Parts: sequence; C-alpha cells; structure tokens
Amino acid sequence: MIEPSKLAHEMRLIKPVQSKSVISLVPYTPEYQKAYKQMYNACYHEMREALHIKPYDYIQDDSFFGDGMDSVYLLIEEGILVGSVALKGNEIDDLLVAPEYQGRGIGKGILFWALEHISKEPIILHVADWNKRAIQLYKNCGFEISNTFEIHRKNWM
Repeated sequence: MIEPSKLAHEMRLIKPVQSKSVISLVPYTPEYQKAYKQMYNACYHEMREALHIKPYDYIQDDSFFGDGMDSVYLLIEEGILVGSVALKGNEIDDLLVAPEYQGRGIGKGILFWALEHISKEPIILHVADWNKRAIQLYKNCGFEISNTFEIHRKNWM
C-alpha cells in the first residue's frame, strides 16, 4: 500500500462556484525572477522535504526560467510578489501564495482569476495529497478528485 503522503490527485472542475475575481494578475516578467524563485522554493520546500523529493528547493538556477514562463501570471501588491499561477491549456498549475501572505484568501482570489482566464475545458489541476489546505480550497471552489496517482520524480516536477 502507498503512503497517503506519497499520493497526488488530478482534480477537475465539476461544479463551478459563481464568483468573480477581485484581484488582477500580470504576465511574468524577468524583473521578478529572483522573487519568483524565492517564493516557488519556499512554497514547495516543506512538501518536497516531507516526501523526500530532491532537490528540496526545486529551482536551482536560471535554466528554470526558459520555456513556459509565458504561461505564468503574477499577483503584485505594492511592488511585492504575493502569488502566482500558470495557465497551461486546460490546466491550472503552480498556484502559489508566498508563505507570509497565506491564510488571507489570496489563493482563492488567484484561483477565481485563473478560472476566468483559462482557455480550455475540462479544467484540471494537480495537487499533492500532502497539501490538505489546497485540496479543501479546490473542493470548496467546485473541483473534485478525478484521479489519484503515486508521486514519482518523473511525474512530479
């Protein structure tokens, strides 16, 4: 049997919650590269360490910032990177809120923004079973678990 913490879920939007985003995100720009790297690593470090996925700080160098950053959107407040999300076709990916801003409803705001701007259906996202707060947020916003799989290095970042 697989440890629950070693599982991840694909979730699909089944029952959309009718809500408008009250925040605005902007496309990623290189001026926020250092802040994005710090936020990304801070958001994933604890999970990666708990699940023994090395390196614990995933972004090691600038090679991460090549292809794919055109799908990343940033929430900037007073010049500070607060959160981000990537929209990849029908997938919401890497929805992040800087640790010092978590617990304030910002993740929910970013999720609603993403739902308004995603281009294809069915809308999906992936989340580690370890991340119970995110799973609950997604369920509260109309997502349901559609598939569960074991986390392996090849399919998790």
